[in-house]
Amino acid sequence: MYDAIIIGARCAGSPLGMLMARSGHRVLVVDRATFPSDALSTHAVTGDAPERIARWGLWETVTARTAPTQGTRFGVQGQVFDIPGVSVSPRRTVLDKILVDAAREAGAEVREGFSVSKLLRDDAGAVCGIEGRGSNGETVTERARIVIGADGRNSLVAKEVAPEEYNALPGITCGYYSYFEGYPHDNRIEVHFGDGLACFVFPTSDGQVCLGTEHRDSDWEALRADTEGEVARSFERLGLGEAYARAKRVEEWRGVLRPAGYFRKPFGPGWALVGDAGYLKDPILGQGINDAFRDAELLANALHAAWKGETPLEVALGGYQQARDGASGGVYALNHEFSKLAVTPGHVQMLIAGIEMMKQQAAAG
Repeated sequence: MYDAIIIGARCAGSPLGMLMARSGHRVLVVDRATFPSDALSTHAVTGDAPERIARWGLWETVTARTAPTQGTRFGVQGQVFDIPGVSVSPRRTVLDKILVDAAREAGAEVREGFSVSKLLRDDAGAVCGIEGRGSNGETVTERARIVIGADGRNSLVAKEVAPEEYNALPGITCGYYSYFEGYPHDNRIEVHFGDGLACFVFPTSDGQVCLGTEHRDSDWEALRADTEGEVARSFERLGLGEAYARAKRVEEWRGVLRPAGYFRKPFGPGWALVGDAGYLKDPILGQGINDAFRDAELLANALHAAWKGETPLEVALGGYQQARDGASGGVYALNHEFSKLAVTPGHVQMLIAGIEMMKQQAAAG
């Protein structure tokens, strides 16, 4: 009998398992993937996420293969806005393996190559465990005080418990990215906006650079038909054509169509949600990893407080939801404005003010 079973071992699940195990709880983390393995990602670890990585004791490990970058540059309507601050943009093949290893080293049991088929319920209907198939092909059942879905936008947990969804927003963008060598950059994240278009530059692991574009969803068929040409023309339109021409693509293109936004109620009888399973928005501002780290910490603290007897479980998890929504609401709305791809200098100034407010809140505890 585990205290918690966490389904999903990437940027929300493994940190949650690590933090709970460090607090003395018996945790099982399962994922159908084996690590290292890749995932669609914005790569950016910005805001207060680098401080979390450092606090968790993982900064040196992360930056051993991925050099930190200094600040983020936004370009819009001929103006440039530089936001200071250390960030890092690791490949998910690098970051997720580090997080999985950290969870295991903290004392969590981690089973890779484990596919969950259904949730188990007790006589009252509360979730009490999982049934799945391990890497050896055998069917396995495990039980826990709580089962946590950290299994992304297509979460099995969310599908089975059907949580309330609110503040939903339609997906209105599409995009492609890949990995390059030889792209000249200033050791910073760059995001450049034009009418109906954004181009991204993320210096990432092993000296590579992740380059990508985001467009309105009406451009999807053209992007899919000629990804190479459309991305090159996008960088040219925003004044980055010469730099792009010097780069060599070294991996296949990865695309995404209409990533929708939503909040889901993140808890119920015997279950909880964290990361993209509970809250998702368009990738335009690259906040997904930051959100996953923050919410993993919030949920770990809530469960620990409840199990220590400091507060009733329902109250603790309600506080988790309130804290998550409070920290996310403003950037969620602003993120949707950016996703319309009609960005003005005023939008960037609002973003800068919001970042400063979040830093002040984080510093205040």
